[in-house]
Amino acid sequence: MKKWFVLGFVVLFLSVAFSVYAQEPIKIGVVMGLTGPWASIDTPATNGAKLAAEEINKAGGVLGRPIELKIVDTKADEGETVAAVIRLIENEKVSALVGYCDTHWVNIAAPLAREYGVTFVTPGATHPRIPERTGAWLACFGDNAQAAAIAEYAVKDLGLKKGAIWVDTAVDFSVAVCAYFADALKHYGGEVVYEDYFETNWTDFSSMVARLKEYQDKGEVDFVYVGAIPSNCGLIAKQLREGGVTVPMFGEDGFDTPLLVETGGEAAEGVVFATHMSLEDQTPIIQNFKNAYQAMFGTLPENAFAALGYDAIKVLAKAIELAGSDDPKKIPEGLAQIKGFEGVSGTISYEAGSQVPNKSVAVIEVKGGKFTTVKQIAPEYMPDPKLAK
Repeated sequence: MKKWFVLGFVVLFLSVAFSVYAQEPIKIGVVMGLTGPWASIDTPATNGAKLAAEEINKAGGVLGRPIELKIVDTKADEGETVAAVIRLIENEKVSALVGYCDTHWVNIAAPLAREYGVTFVTPGATHPRIPERTGAWLACFGDNAQAAAIAEYAVKDLGLKKGAIWVDTAVDFSVAVCAYFADALKHYGGEVVYEDYFETNWTDFSSMVARLKEYQDKGEVDFVYVGAIPSNCGLIAKQLREGGVTVPMFGEDGFDTPLLVETGGEAAEGVVFATHMSLEDQTPIIQNFKNAYQAMFGTLPENAFAALGYDAIKVLAKAIELAGSDDPKKIPEGLAQIKGFEGVSGTISYEAGSQVPNKSVAVIEVKGGKFTTVKQIAPEYMPDPKLAK
């Protein structure tokens, strides 16, 4: 009896698996900068997407069909980005596109996808005006949320009110998040003492450090907020501390990279930044994700962007299920129906007319070379998205 039961179960399992994989796959294009300055966040996001697709397929796929990811490394190159989007849509016939953890690249890729009538979901590009400008949907919070969270924490929790802001003028994301931070700081009773400017490819910040130290030594600034990206946040922290700047340093989700500690070393100690979720959270959904990620890739998730890539695929799969079709024209209808979706990076809901989910912000501090959760903040005040270009 037991043999027949086991045999029957195996036959049933194989028949279900065969029925899924015998169906035409639902193709989803994934465009990421897997080499270049964004690799330390785009690679974990891509791995998260792979894990999500594997789990979906093991559970029977979507609409009885497997998910097939078509992944392209666009190498932080604008020409490669355009070519990849066109190729994935015209040649691979993808139903949707998922891509990038930086606004600049979404601004290039998503409008092109919109011209073809193909939905674009970004795991981690955070400019809240992305939807109006490109048609893309966000799986992450907006920059106004993360900027407001740090401003609220600095003023209300730490009593710091006089800030300097460092803006990377070559990066849309930095310009936007710094503008939102300045607005939120003023709202909470703080003051922007001065702003300073740099560009992504700089390696020498000594003149900026000297200016900040002068303000610090006169007692005119309490802290500095830096709009950095993964490739330079550690270097900036290192040069700040080596140059004698001791005031607290705050940042945004561009700091959520192993490079902060790897490059910054001891100078990264005490740096506080906002990001999407805490991988230290002991809730089952996060612990299960971490275990599955480690089993698949041999390492724990490097940062929150791994969870965002995972959630982007899961949300897209849910949208296809709700729409009852992988027709690119139907998928937005499914996305608009998503309410209370429990993702690893937080609960995702798209309110009427919005393509940016309302999510809380994790405040992280570097302690002992590790990212330690300070608190989770749902900002009391949200800067108007239109404050930033």
